[in-house]
Amino acid sequence: MNEFQLHTQKLDKLINKFILHSKRFVEWSAFSYGTADLFRHPEPNNKFTYDHEYFNFTKSTKSLVSIRALLKLNNNEDVLILVRSIFENYLSTRFLNENVDSFEEFTIVLLKLFTREYVYDRENNIIVDRNGNKIANGILNPSNFKLGKDKSYYPEFYGLLSNVGHSNFGIINFYRNRDLTFTIEKNNYPVLTRFFVIFVFTKLFEHVVTVKGEDFYNHNEEKKCYDLVIESLLYQDKLIVEVLKKIEEDTALNSHRKKFNKKMKEMLKDMKKSLKEKLGSVNKDFLQ
Repeated sequence: MNEFQLHTQKLDKLINKFILHSKRFVEWSAFSYGTADLFRHPEPNNKFTYDHEYFNFTKSTKSLVSIRALLKLNNNEDVLILVRSIFENYLSTRFLNENVDSFEEFTIVLLKLFTREYVYDRENNIIVDRNGNKIANGILNPSNFKLGKDKSYYPEFYGLLSNVGHSNFGIINFYRNRDLTFTIEKNNYPVLTRFFVIFVFTKLFEHVVTVKGEDFYNHNEEKKCYDLVIESLLYQDKLIVEVLKKIEEDTALNSHRKKFNKKMKEMLKDMKKSLKEKLGSVNKDFLQ
């Protein structure tokens, strides 16, 4: 088994582990505390931050299950579309958890906007009720949610994910053979795609699951979740170094990709630095 196959196999195993423990967490720990409180108190309170993070985590876990199926089909471009969705879930979860006073804008307001009790006024970029009274400012985009070390790699990473998700002619070679015929059989960047999956999901998992005070099925399950985050971070830290070397080799052979590769290297270095940022209760002294 070559190096490429070993990385693919290892990353697939990590994905399987995250699915297993995320499902357990959703089934055992996730609960709508804010909504439940409405039965006792008529006014919503900041417990809706729990509803918000558990919603995002549950949604992302379901996406991860879909990602596993898509990877088996080598549909890596579709995987990256879901990676973008999980990344947005992580960004909004982290933002609200660090800006609890905004809980209504991220929960109640969006719920009523979805059910058409509220309306989005595009001209003034505000959300209003059916009488035209302003309820909240307009809908924010993901770039408004980035915090901490996520700010450094966000522009290139989110741009890359968006290019794959949209009708962008720049990625035509993902679907074209060297003889200029088209194909759906290409297995584009399988290791890098899986790395992006693990990178994003680990951040969300670390921020929601491995947090002191969370309720786990038992102590053994809690330990496994913490160990999984550590295993993932250590592997990512090592893998990024190897990917950077591969990019250097590619640049030496393909000078026309020099500028693109330079941006990729900068992004990956910033992603590596972000691994050290504490997002939950995992002690990261093991990362140098």
